[in-house]
Amino acid sequence: MKKSIIKSKKIVVYLFVIIAFTSCEKLLEIDLNDRIPNDSAITSTRDLQLVLNGAYDGLQSGSLLGGNPVIYAELLADDAIIGNEQKLNRFGKYEIYSMTTSPQITEIASFWSAAYSAINRANNVIYAIDNNLVDDSDFELYKDKLKGEALFIRAAAHFELVRFFAKAYDVDNKGNNTQLGIPYRLLPSFLPDSLNAPRETVEVVYANIISDLTESKTLLESVGVMISNSSASAMSSTALLARVCFFSGDYFLAAQYADEVIESTYYELSEDVTEVFSLSGNESNPEVIFQIVNIETDNSNSLIDAYSRSKNPLFQTNSTLYNMYSANDQRRNLITKYFVVYYVKKYDESLLDGTSQPLNRIYIRLAEMHLIRAESNLIPGGAGNSIDAFDSYNALRMRAFGDNYSPETVALDDLLDSVRNERRRELCFEGDRYHNLKRLKLPLRDGVQWNADAPIFKIPADEMSGNNLMEQNP
Repeated sequence: MKKSIIKSKKIVVYLFVIIAFTSCEKLLEIDLNDRIPNDSAITSTRDLQLVLNGAYDGLQSGSLLGGNPVIYAELLADDAIIGNEQKLNRFGKYEIYSMTTSPQITEIASFWSAAYSAINRANNVIYAIDNNLVDDSDFELYKDKLKGEALFIRAAAHFELVRFFAKAYDVDNKGNNTQLGIPYRLLPSFLPDSLNAPRETVEVVYANIISDLTESKTLLESVGVMISNSSASAMSSTALLARVCFFSGDYFLAAQYADEVIESTYYELSEDVTEVFSLSGNESNPEVIFQIVNIETDNSNSLIDAYSRSKNPLFQTNSTLYNMYSANDQRRNLITKYFVVYYVKKYDESLLDGTSQPLNRIYIRLAEMHLIRAESNLIPGGAGNSIDAFDSYNALRMRAFGDNYSPETVALDDLLDSVRNERRRELCFEGDRYHNLKRLKLPLRDGVQWNADAPIFKIPADEMSGNNLMEQNP
């Protein structure tokens, strides 16, 4: 009976979202390949949408949310092992893996430039809206939606950058993370001296990310854009707020935002977790909160080449992780044991009539919200709701074991460790492990200390020469 009620609520919600999007149909039909205006040439609402499309295209890049930061995180953590050393390319993954990066590393420079390019396009949209540079008949109708999406893009890109180019946020020193972060660019590049930007502290960077996401959430809620299959929404901003607060030690707010997503009933855990990672193009799954859409003619997912067994992949894993799963845990099916070799199947190449199909890159999903809610309620000084913690932990266990699930009895004192183990099982090879080790102040791969200088990426040479205020990492 309860399940039927939830489904009924979802139907009402989806109808509301469809109605809310009907008024935006004209803008959403704009061809992504249409001409993107010059930075200072935004004169219409159509121009705003085109520039925003360009920002999404930058976000989609393999150098950004398309997959490379996931690969970099796995190179530095302890879940993946190198299966094909030939794919540790020089001036790229080899230096990242060996923790000897320099300002000349091509892949790192591409990461930096792709992120700030997407940020700049988002800033062009925000600047044009805030300064009323557009006055056509559509502007008032669409400005809040467009700005809300641009703020999400700006926040997400800065968040990815600060986690690799600066030392981790020290969750035990909240409010005082004065270590160098990155420039938080709030203005478009056509403005005088906008390129000369100092590195803000990590504390300021996180505060700006949270501010952008909070405003994005508010704006998108105000126009009824609660969920979306292929663009930012109020729920994706809320979910990213949960993630950012979690990694900055604000466990009370992290639990609050995660709970808001979970209790919204917009999403539900997929019965088969493998389906979440097989989406292509406009396909959707009720667990996915935000994804990077890839199609045959516009595919930037770099994870297939790094993991798919048919590609002689860069990564394999080991018995330690494999043995963390019980035999009846369906997530174990995402790892294949072949004699003494353990292949990762999370990003296996999908074939249709012999043709490789593009895979979407899942950026945020409901399972992570359950893990955030559970742990944030159990950490001393956190939200303190053990009932929510148990509910989220059990929800993931029930999905993992299906018909083989048996209710567990876990002492409250042991639940935090159980939740953290569950996080490793659930989010492995999604780029989480590296950042989570640093949050917990645990050693990285090969015993490297969580706050060591070596894993932190060097600022690219072009930025160092073009920005008079830039300071290099040690």
